[in-house]
Amino acid sequence: MLLKRGQTKLHLLSGISAALLTIVCIAYYAQECREAGRLVGGGSASGLLCGIVAGVVIVFEMLLWPRKALRRLRLIPTKYWLAAHIWFGIAALPLAIVHSGFHLGGWLPTTFLVLFVLTILSGLYGLAVQKILPRWMLRNLPAETIYSQIDYVSEQAVEDVRQLLVTACGRPASASNIDLVEEPQVDLVKAQTVVVGAVRQAGKTRGRTLQTRRVADAEVDRDALWSAFEEIRPFLLTGAESQTPVTDPQHASRWFSRLRGVTGRESETIIDTLQELCDQRRQFDTQRTVHRWLHGWLPVHIGLSVAVTILLAAHIWTALKYW
Repeated sequence: MLLKRGQTKLHLLSGISAALLTIVCIAYYAQECREAGRLVGGGSASGLLCGIVAGVVIVFEMLLWPRKALRRLRLIPTKYWLAAHIWFGIAALPLAIVHSGFHLGGWLPTTFLVLFVLTILSGLYGLAVQKILPRWMLRNLPAETIYSQIDYVSEQAVEDVRQLLVTACGRPASASNIDLVEEPQVDLVKAQTVVVGAVRQAGKTRGRTLQTRRVADAEVDRDALWSAFEEIRPFLLTGAESQTPVTDPQHASRWFSRLRGVTGRESETIIDTLQELCDQRRQFDTQRTVHRWLHGWLPVHIGLSVAVTILLAAHIWTALKYW
């Protein structure tokens, strides 16, 4: 998250500094326009000053990239770079517009200004989503896990359920369609405890934890439970990519209600675990989507920034050539 608690003063200082720099440059430009009786262009003293300041800011903005590559040198804390990057980057846009004399001109300055606006907008979008979405995920996705570990956690959840079923009701009558791991050559004792990882709630706190559950003998419902597990197993592994009866939350609620209707009370623990793991898998799917929102803007922002820097160099070279 770019704007963290306790950094208000830091961003306030950077914002005020950038605003003062912008106001001074624009005030100088306004004074020169008033003396000339017209809008002066980028070749005037004030227009040139605004252009130089905007160009220096753009170069400074791009220094954040090598700064990250050289972070081992501990040059300046990243929070200072980010604060300056945000506020001086925003301040550079009005300076560039003033430098243009409020008209686009040829194709080069026009392209440069359009891409510069898009760069600022993409950065503001990234700032907004990194400010809002992490807090939203904290409140609404208690099962959130490390993004790169979602597939592993899902596979582990399937293994947890498999062990739970073997413990509670024994092996399925036909295991041809279910990947079973070799069990120890001993009979599992009924009503023993099994560790299952899923979303739990303790008071007002919710999150994914490991819980040791004591399961009852549910051998009478063996066929129904194993059949249900086989039906929802693709969803537990791949989420919304699999079309199963539990993919949609409303359909899942009815599906589990019907499953409870054909099984006994001794199967309640197993069914509750299945339902919790399905809810966990839906949260993983949501996490994937939010992850794309959080990070998908960055390649666009970097690409636009590189293009703006190249066009800035071309603009400077052209301006010096035809000075």
